Amino acid sequence: MKTMKLSIRMLLLAALAAAVAACAPMPVGTPLQSSASAAAPTLSMGDSWTYSVRDGFTGLGRGTQRHQVVEVTGERVGMTVTLENGVEESWAYDRGGNWLKHPAHGLQSFDYNPPYRAFDFPVAPGKTWRARLTATDPVNGRRFPVWIDGVVLGWERIKVPAGEFDALRVKRAVFFDYYDYTTRGRSEIVEYEWYAPAVKQAVRREGSAIYFSLLYGGRGSNGFLRTGMFNEGGGHGFVKDDYLISELTAYSVR
Repeated sequence: MKTMKLSIRMLLLAALAAAVAACAPMPVGTPLQSSASAAAPTLSMGDSWTYSVRDGFTGLGRGTQRHQVVEVTGERVGMTVTLENGVEESWAYDRGGNWLKHPAHGLQSFDYNPPYRAFDFPVAPGKTWRARLTATDPVNGRRFPVWIDGVVLGWERIKVPAGEFDALRVKRAVFFDYYDYTTRGRSEIVEYEWYAPAVKQAVRREGSAIYFSLLYGGRGSNGFLRTGMFNEGGGHGFVKDDYLISELTAYSVR
């Protein structure tokens, strides 16, 4: 009996791994043989970027986002972000593009201390970094640990609606230990960004995740069936979160 339970669990783990792999992005840009590095951008008041957003599973559009720099003070860069639904939010970064206040994938905005290390400028192919930090929900003050492992995969020439750019492809594996008592536990997130020095921002972003659900059974809010992994009487399982792709459509930088 114990052997049978072990085999079933191994099959479920394999199924989950396949589900995560299905969310991984396919090759997008043309690889470039370059070891050049990119320095942190110098952002200015009024710099702006507009992105089209689509569902990575279905290909259906999810509207547009517009990001505009509205504050440059010391080491802090503030942006007003108009989301797909027309709602405006205030996000904040440090001078290195790392997050001070920013939504986590599939979740609300958090304050980060130290900053969420999205990049580790200067960046060059092969560079890796590791960050451990705390995310604080500004609404209720709850705090959650976050782990980030980043790597620069290399230069690519990538075409998006705003044009064709040489960009460094960055990958982040993120463990976000957020929990919501009776509904969900830790998220395991994969983020890709194609950072183009010419526009001082990413020209393409991809984000996908799974999270541990405490409400096993049926379908998640995103319509995907929950995958039961530790359901031996416990009623838990993993749920696919949104898989979103954003591409630059227009920009204005100084």
